[in-house]
Amino acid sequence: MAGFLAFCVTVWDRMLSGRPMVWISPGDYGRNVHCKNIAVCDITISRIRCYPSGINVASGTAPNAIGYASIGRGFIAILKADQEREFPLIFRRSELLDDDCKELAPFVMIVSWRRNSSYWLPQLPKIIFSSAKAMRSLKSAK
Repeated sequence: MAGFLAFCVTVWDRMLSGRPMVWISPGDYGRNVHCKNIAVCDITISRIRCYPSGINVASGTAPNAIGYASIGRGFIAILKADQEREFPLIFRRSELLDDDCKELAPFVMIVSWRRNSSYWLPQLPKIIFSSAKAMRSLKSAK
């Protein structure tokens, strides 16, 4: 019984606790992906993938970062304890965000991350299901 309890505590500590919070919200230049580290240790966001590939996430608002995101090049970001960062969400088909567009255009965002204290140990990724229709409604919510 004690071994099973130790196993459960280990799984909770290594796989489920200290996961970053990830959400999409309106920003100054469009839609942003917010990542907040709620753990006491630093984390590394190793990759943010979107499916289908017409939607990408940039590391910042600089022209180089937007250009790299539009060709599908990824980035790595380190978040200190209790730090929050915003990453712009890039749509290759900008007409999906027009108010007169009626297309749903669903997409999935997968945020892969690791703890810096045990980088070798894979963590469960954060998954967000959304659509271009939801992104259009965020525009009117701001």
